[in-house]
Amino acid sequence: MNDDIFVKVIDIDLERRRISLSLKQANDSSDAQAVEEFDPYLYGMAPAFDEAGGYIGPEGFDPETGEWKAEFEDQRAQWEKEYSEAHSRWEAHRKQIDEARNADQAAALEAGQNVSSYSSESNDGEGALASDEALQALRDKLAGE
Repeated sequence: MNDDIFVKVIDIDLERRRISLSLKQANDSSDAQAVEEFDPYLYGMAPAFDEAGGYIGPEGFDPETGEWKAEFEDQRAQWEKEYSEAHSRWEAHRKQIDEARNADQAAALEAGQNVSSYSSESNDGEGALASDEALQALRDKLAGE
């Protein structure tokens, strides 16, 4: 309650005034590298690129030298603040992903223990709560690898 979470926007339906969001897809990002490597533009910073895709940087920044120009201290301070906030969001998103993975693994283990206590056969990895690793292990086992 009162926690910030990261979600992926799936759809925006203007006619019905609805927005579809997905927590699972935010945690299972198809661009896993984006979550592993910090990209400030994915976490709230305004893009600083021209129409051709070349990096132009914020006002007062010289992309050729990689240095801030003199007399742009306020812009630099603002950019550094935005960058820091974006990095904090990225760290919070990584924490959310790790917590979700741990919860999924705990639920899969619990489900596996409950299933085996009611059956003579081991059904570890079955059900909607199974983790990706458990499903891959089951596939490998069935394929004889």
